[in-house]
Amino acid sequence: MEAAASTRTVSLTIPAKPDYVVLARLTLSAVCRLTPLAPEEAADLKLAITEAATYIMGGERRTSSREEEQPDGTLTFTFDLGDDSLGLGVSGAELPTISDEERELSLALIRATVDAYDYADGTMSLTKHLDYSAE
Repeated sequence: MEAAASTRTVSLTIPAKPDYVVLARLTLSAVCRLTPLAPEEAADLKLAITEAATYIMGGERRTSSREEEQPDGTLTFTFDLGDDSLGLGVSGAELPTISDEERELSLALIRATVDAYDYADGTMSLTKHLDYSAE
């Protein structure tokens, strides 16, 4: 039986307002210091979580079981540092605040800055692979 890969997780819940997203960006900066990512790659990830938050805050309002767990008006960011990847998650209040074109632009920026992404049920999951051999 293999031991599970070690992970370290940080989560942050903030009001679902653009002014507070800077706190998630600062948290991500601190997490990135534990990785072999170059400063430019960390900057790309900060852009990616900002765009993920924009995508979610700009989404259509839905009723889901997640709403029972997630108070309206908040965003939750998770940062999972694994052995070979950094997982980023953004979930929360979906409020119709931006156009479909702006949401598509957010997705294009996310695709350009991470190795994988998924969006389902109000949660955006992003993955950046880490290469510790390059250190």
